Amino acid sequence: MSLSRRLFTLMLLLLLVFSFGIFFIQVNNTRDSLAERQRVELSNLAQSLSLALVPHVELGDAASAETLIRATVDGGYVRDVRLESVAIPAPISFDIERESHAPAWFRELIPISVETVSRELPGGWASLGTISLTGEPAQGHDQLWALAKRLGLWLLVGGLLCLLIASLVMRRLLRPLDRLSGRLNEMETQRFDAPLEETSVEELKGITSAVNRLGQRLQTQFEAQAAQLARLQRQAEQDTVSGLGNRGYLNRAVDEWLSEPLGGSFVLLRAGYLEEVYREQGYKGRDALIRAIAQTLEQRELEGEPIVAARLGNYDFGLLLPEVDEVTLLAFLGELADNIDSLMDANPLAEIPYISCAIGAVRREPGMQRTQMFTIADATLLQTIEQGSEVGLAPEGGQARPRGEWRKVIEKALGDNNGLDFVAQPVLLNDGSELHRELFARLREGDELHRAGDFLPVIRHFRIGARFDLRALEWLAMNIDKIQVPRLALNLTRETFDDEASFAGLINWLNVHPNICQRLDIEVAESIALRHQERVMTLFRRARRLGARGGIDRFARELKELSYLSALRPDYVKIDQAFFKREDVDTELLQSLCMTAHQVESKVIVTRVESAEDQARVMSVGADGYQGYVAPAVDVMKRKSS
Repeated sequence: MSLSRRLFTLMLLLLLVFSFGIFFIQVNNTRDSLAERQRVELSNLAQSLSLALVPHVELGDAASAETLIRATVDGGYVRDVRLESVAIPAPISFDIERESHAPAWFRELIPISVETVSRELPGGWASLGTISLTGEPAQGHDQLWALAKRLGLWLLVGGLLCLLIASLVMRRLLRPLDRLSGRLNEMETQRFDAPLEETSVEELKGITSAVNRLGQRLQTQFEAQAAQLARLQRQAEQDTVSGLGNRGYLNRAVDEWLSEPLGGSFVLLRAGYLEEVYREQGYKGRDALIRAIAQTLEQRELEGEPIVAARLGNYDFGLLLPEVDEVTLLAFLGELADNIDSLMDANPLAEIPYISCAIGAVRREPGMQRTQMFTIADATLLQTIEQGSEVGLAPEGGQARPRGEWRKVIEKALGDNNGLDFVAQPVLLNDGSELHRELFARLREGDELHRAGDFLPVIRHFRIGARFDLRALEWLAMNIDKIQVPRLALNLTRETFDDEASFAGLINWLNVHPNICQRLDIEVAESIALRHQERVMTLFRRARRLGARGGIDRFARELKELSYLSALRPDYVKIDQAFFKREDVDTELLQSLCMTAHQVESKVIVTRVESAEDQARVMSVGADGYQGYVAPAVDVMKRKSS
């Protein structure tokens, strides 16, 4: 129970105690007052009758005596009357019954004592008789009941009014505490750097200041950790002259790229004119031109996506480009070559301007390895230079299926309830427990199931990832009862976040299926988180409210942009095993990478773990779990045997 509810309950109990106390004290005092007044009136009435009845009793006129008595006691507090006298043949006795309007339980709860008063009739030296009057409590109960109703109504209205005022006052006074609680929750699940407003409550000023200092300290620690990580990354992966990644960085990026079901191209760019600049201007002129080329590469985007660039040697640069069609690719490379050439021609000391930038590109094909890709790109670059051209594109192997045919297969599968199938790979924590099982799609074409690496590049090329994501979620909703796995993870495509309607459809699906959300982890690639940070933040917050978790896939590919981590605060991040296999990446960098994620309470999962040795390395640097061939993917559902 919250503090406000406890205080409200305490105030309600105290108010009830005081109200009941006031009620019973007032009613009892009034009852005692009524009883005393009844006793006095009975005494006075009996005294008056004892004198008024003397003439009638002396004459023995019983009828007149009774008439006098009835006229006198009518409407008073008298229930029983009895007159005894030697002058009257028989005693005069009668009852006057009055019905009380007060309920029986009230009369039993608050009884009024009944008084009996007797007086003698004076007759000279001897008494003529005795008159006795017994009180009637009905009228007193009626008065008490009317008082109780008025008092109870006032106490009820006054109590409710007091509770309302107290509730408003408490809410205002406790608002700083609510802000403190909310701020602490934000520090746990969202961000550190938003300070609390100062409070007017003296007792809470110190706490507010302490929380603000704590948040600032945590933010400073996170920024320092991220800065250290960036520094270590620069030492291990950055070329000191250009500021781009070095060969080790490119090797890691290519290995990660080839491990994912993505399309794209690898490009070798040679700026041969740098050698002439070095001879004429020395290393300062050459380095200035290298930095200009690097700046150009960093600023370029292909269809809205940044390219991955690295410096491989004195004159060579390597690029990773996203999936586009051949016409768009050649146009982009031609424009890039012209931009690089313009940098060289703009050199005022250049004596013989000529085309000095050459590009050799190769498009990714299924089964292609890094060394094979580098070899093909290098051969294409040399052939381009020999031919005196700017751009060369290696011919495709001829085994790839045309994208048009793939699109027809994909469209048919997305329109069929049985067009998609899934396998699930366990993600294990270091203690052996299971974090979740990640779903990997299979596309059904007749009796054949195509792996994700075959068709996902085509889905990306034709920008139908949002439809694919929604179809995968619908498949999950239809088959969730057949899945025995406690928790699943689904990786979303970029197209779901590019379009506002698609993103709204995703949020709506989560709201409609809260029971599935309790068994679901939602993953997005780091590039999506950087490009659509606000939408990813909205998604993670909504998912957590429904019981789901949010994760970042392909983490740490952009170490310069780790500030997003404190804003999104994912439940886990996944790092490629290529980070852990490179000899030029030392243990300190890997440990800092894990510590940075742990600063925001994110678990670190290493993917593509292939052996027990890899698993031991993962644990030694502080990662929390692993995923890979040591725990292969299995069918996600129990099938009926045919």
